Amino acid sequence: MPEPAELSLACPAKVNLSLRVHGKRPDGFHEISTVLQTIDLCDRLVIHRVDPASPPRIEVPGGGAPADDSNLVLKAARAFFGVLGEPARGVRFRLEKRIPAGSGLGGGSSDAAAALLGLQSLWGQPLDARQLHGVGAAVGSDVPFFLEGGTAFATGRGEQVESLDDMPSATVSVVVPAVEVPTAEVYGGWKVAMAAESGGGEALSALLPPPSRRGDAAAWVLGNDLEPVVRRLHPEVDRLLRALGRAGSTGGGGGPQVSGSGGAVFAVGEAPGIQAALAGTGVRVFRTRTLPREVRGLFM
Repeated sequence: MPEPAELSLACPAKVNLSLRVHGKRPDGFHEISTVLQTIDLCDRLVIHRVDPASPPRIEVPGGGAPADDSNLVLKAARAFFGVLGEPARGVRFRLEKRIPAGSGLGGGSSDAAAALLGLQSLWGQPLDARQLHGVGAAVGSDVPFFLEGGTAFATGRGEQVESLDDMPSATVSVVVPAVEVPTAEVYGGWKVAMAAESGGGEALSALLPPPSRRGDAAAWVLGNDLEPVVRRLHPEVDRLLRALGRAGSTGGGGGPQVSGSGGAVFAVGEAPGIQAALAGTGVRVFRTRTLPREVRGLFM
């Protein structure tokens, strides 16, 4: 049977149900422990096989991400072919963005993971699981998680991923401010804050204990070490958290809390008053649900 010439993949967002930061590593990244969960807010990536002599390129017709070599999809493609010992060629991408950039929801990393899964399929599964994980980790810290999806516990700089039993399906209310929050800015602010607290060093959090193999999402919303920094650097995020807290949630939800390095905030459960509470503020509100692991690489 001939290999397919085109694939369409879902690229789900994630929330960090818990996040601890444990200091800077020799490689310049920060040591973390985190519980991650994919949600059904998704980008869409279409991958086409084209003339083998054509260099890879990407189209982002609706905007929301760069359409040049800085896009993680193209970085993933170059890394994939690099492991094969070949120049990147013969592929074109079309990316439809729904996940807001600079929000802590992992959209760029999810797009890159989808690109790797799609290239694996179109090129006949040339990489084993270890090689694919290594390529993903080289592209971005969150990419290995998105190669798995579902519920996971991650350590290192986020690339060491332990898949957990999928939690029961839950509603997750996500609110994104009209501002991008650069990850480097937040980690820089975290370092300054820790130095101030400890008299020049870093007052490090204890390692987040590995969660049980199964639990509900609300029980795993255990805080985010970066949240105080995000709230201080971006008062609009602080206002969102306060508004989401006032709106409340139903169904025994957890949160509200910042996801990743922000600025998206989320709460587990319905937040029926959030639309009214945030009317006229320019934020984006998403009613999402948790996604199980089998949605990984879903062809749409």
